Amino acid sequence: MDMPQIYQMHNIQDSSDNKTSDLKTAVIITSIFVLLWIVVGIAAFIMSLVCFGRSGTTAQHIIGLLLSIFFGPFYWVYYFAVSSYCRKAGGKKTFRK
Repeated sequence: MDMPQIYQMHNIQDSSDNKTSDLKTAVIITSIFVLLWIVVGIAAFIMSLVCFGRSGTTAQHIIGLLLSIFFGPFYWVYYFAVSSYCRKAGGKKTFRK
């Protein structure tokens, strides 16, 4: 084999190594995102159940539960946006400033 053929074969190998490395990186990032989404979604579901024993209307509790089930982490937007939802007895806010 002359030098150009060896060089071309080496470049092909480097190219496939880069694609494999890029794929592994994408899989790791996607896995972390999915795992985080699931954990935060489970926390939202649990919190929506806890909120049934706190202040708020029945409609707010049902909306909170449905949001936690179908939209997972987006429940937290509702939780912080609706000030009358999920307060402790006595009117103190939970996890809010």
